[in-house]
Amino acid sequence: MSSSTIALLVLGATAVLAQFVPVPTDLIAKTGYAGYQVRYKEVPKGICELSDAKSYSGYVDVAQDQHIFFWFFEARNGDPTTAPLTSW
Repeated sequence: MSSSTIALLVLGATAVLAQFVPVPTDLIAKTGYAGYQVRYKEVPKGICELSDAKSYSGYVDVAQDQHIFFWFFEARNGDPTTAPLTSW
């Protein structure tokens, strides 16, 4: 195998591995509705918008290798504890 072929293979492998994000290790884990595990953390302010609304992102583990990603934003107008919840 030539050195250019080896270099091309290494470059290809690097590109494939670069697509995978390391598994987060700083998530809070709780048992949610119907016994599903929910892993989340508070997102630093200013990441998505400039308001002071809190937001949380994480995963609901629905099976061993199946996870649903979510990003939750508190209500910006009114009291977040009494605001209706919308999910889409």
